[in-house]
Amino acid sequence: MSAAQRTEVWTRLAEAALVEGDDLVLRTVIGALAPLAGSRVPRTAGLAGRCVAEHRALRIDDAAAEPSAVAELAGRAGAASVACVPLLYGEIAVGALEAVAGRGALTDEDVETLRMLGQIIAIALHRAYTYPRPRYDSLQDALTGLGNRRAFDERLDAELNRNRRFRHSFSLGVVKLDGLETAIDRLGPTTGDDMLRKLAGILKAHTRMIDGCFRIRADELAIVMPGTSLEGARILAERCRAQISEAKLGEGSVASSFGVVESKAEAAPEPLLARAGEALMNDKAERRANPAS
Repeated sequence: MSAAQRTEVWTRLAEAALVEGDDLVLRTVIGALAPLAGSRVPRTAGLAGRCVAEHRALRIDDAAAEPSAVAELAGRAGAASVACVPLLYGEIAVGALEAVAGRGALTDEDVETLRMLGQIIAIALHRAYTYPRPRYDSLQDALTGLGNRRAFDERLDAELNRNRRFRHSFSLGVVKLDGLETAIDRLGPTTGDDMLRKLAGILKAHTRMIDGCFRIRADELAIVMPGTSLEGARILAERCRAQISEAKLGEGSVASSFGVVESKAEAAPEPLLARAGEALMNDKAERRANPAS
């Protein structure tokens, strides 16, 4: 192919493995065929479809004489030659790399060059497909299924930011199981795990979809309640406390303390958490002073 002819070459990449159904999607199109970017064609259509199905390079020297053979180009190939090579991901053809040039301009050497480029692209695709994804539990507590401390910190930052910018208040509730360590010593760690899972289930059952429930310490859980007043948060806490009492955790030896506060104008999580911790200690002291309440 001459230098002048090479300037007329356009390529496009269709990543069939990334689409649903039996379509090929023209992911990247450059040159005069750029308007085709993002379009879909049946996986069996034209030269690209054959290339994917047969796992081999194909070439047509005059697309005008065989318009149905290059249906994926939507009739825009005109008097051109078209070459196509498969992008192989293992034994699967996940797409095709196609070049268009002047009629009769593409040679066997050009097809081989295209095939080598296809191998490089296929390697990149393979690495993209197999690149380690973040673990699904990176924001989830494995024991309870609630959000973990990292998820809690991110949610708290987001709610504080909304509060500062839009005056969207929220309430925070922290719940701690009193007597959990003693119960674990007496009944075993498996029982302790069961108690935490039951507590998590109670919190999830009494909160809304927009609320967030988290395990922030070994024996401490938290609820973030957007748009909930302090009074509303306290009502929720008492409902959960009643359910925890009825569950008779640790054969009735484990109770719960709640620290509930409403956000003010905190610029950082620490002051809010400090107030919640203080409320938790006050609630625990009150329960000790009035065990029947």
